[in-house]
Amino acid sequence: MQQYRWAIHSIALCLMFISNVSGQMLTAGRFGLGLNTGVQKIYCEDPSKYGFGIETYAKYHISQRFFANIAFGYGTLTGSAPNNTGNYHTDLITIDAKGAIKFLPESNFAPYGYAGLGVFHFSYHGPGSSALPGRYLGGYFDASLIMGVGIEIMMNPNLALDSHVDYRITTGDDLNNHHGGASDAYLNVRTGITYYLSSNPIIRSSGGEPITENSALDEISAEDSSGSADDELNSLLEGLDSYNETATANMNMEEYIRLKSRIDQLNDAIRQKELEIEELKAQLDIRKEKIAELEKNLKSRGGELAASLDADLTDFAASYEKALQHYYAREFDAAIYLFNSLLETNPNHKLSSNCQYWIGESYFGQGDYRMALDAFQKVLSYPQSFKKDDALLMMGRCYMLLGDKQTALAMFDQLMNEYPDSEYFQKAQKYANSL
Repeated sequence: MQQYRWAIHSIALCLMFISNVSGQMLTAGRFGLGLNTGVQKIYCEDPSKYGFGIETYAKYHISQRFFANIAFGYGTLTGSAPNNTGNYHTDLITIDAKGAIKFLPESNFAPYGYAGLGVFHFSYHGPGSSALPGRYLGGYFDASLIMGVGIEIMMNPNLALDSHVDYRITTGDDLNNHHGGASDAYLNVRTGITYYLSSNPIIRSSGGEPITENSALDEISAEDSSGSADDELNSLLEGLDSYNETATANMNMEEYIRLKSRIDQLNDAIRQKELEIEELKAQLDIRKEKIAELEKNLKSRGGELAASLDADLTDFAASYEKALQHYYAREFDAAIYLFNSLLETNPNHKLSSNCQYWIGESYFGQGDYRMALDAFQKVLSYPQSFKKDDALLMMGRCYMLLGDKQTALAMFDQLMNEYPDSEYFQKAQKYANSL
């Protein structure tokens, strides 16, 4: 009974956090690992006590409302042996598979119901143990039908408290070595912690593409222009006006103070957002200046190269081959110039995306990973291209070298998902596993 009270206290402690945590939403694809502990009690023919149990499990959210659970655990069942001939205890090793539905999926406090099947290995220790037939691995195997309810409380985007209780009906009648004609069943109570792996680390636009620095600035501007914070601020100001008009009827001083405090918080948030926008604009201006300077230098070098290369751009195949020769000779400036010239004179050629790709490879060879990324990104914009999987692999490598591991992982994942038959699949998988 002492262990049972401990489990009840643990559940009560979880519920105390409800008023202190902010709502966190678990979306489809979230994967979590957890550990819990608690008690179980057999309901058969003879008096029984609560036994200790511990369990490790994995959760996968199929959708915001539904999740699956696979668990591996150990527990004990204790009680009086048949005919009061002594005490017994039964060791259980369980493997369960369950499906669950959340009743409040958008709340940080989410009750749920679940059902599933389990298999378990048990060892009976007590009077009459030698009478049980068919021992395997020092015990016996059985199966169970599982039905239960639980509560999951999100503490932050990655951590949750979980408590649940279920009733398990077995297919046998040997858990306490008393054969009363009906299958054994036992109650299972657990409380523990679930850790969810990274929560949407890759921010994507509505089209599914990773958000770049420019698009991030656009989104911030769009958020401000949408007026969500301003709308809330206006709503609160209207509440204050309503307070001034009908203070005694609708609000009290405590509500007025709460609204005033929220307005101050929103003003601080708006000021912080304005500072972030100004900082991004300044960074963008610096980037534009650098790009303009690089383009100027490239054109200057291109003029010098044009005379020395003596390229006949009317013959696309010959010029393309010559540009590749410069690339493999690590003469990257010459390769960039020739490929850019081919793009200008033959923008709709079937190999124009290849020219764009080799421009990216040339910048990569020079160690200019930002310019390489820009070139590879343009390859993805072509409706038809032979180099899209190549470009995704190289973009992932660029992001790795720039220290952006999350975006690099997104590039490798996109390659593996969209081009499972690509010759670069294993390379992408190797790079992804190394992050």
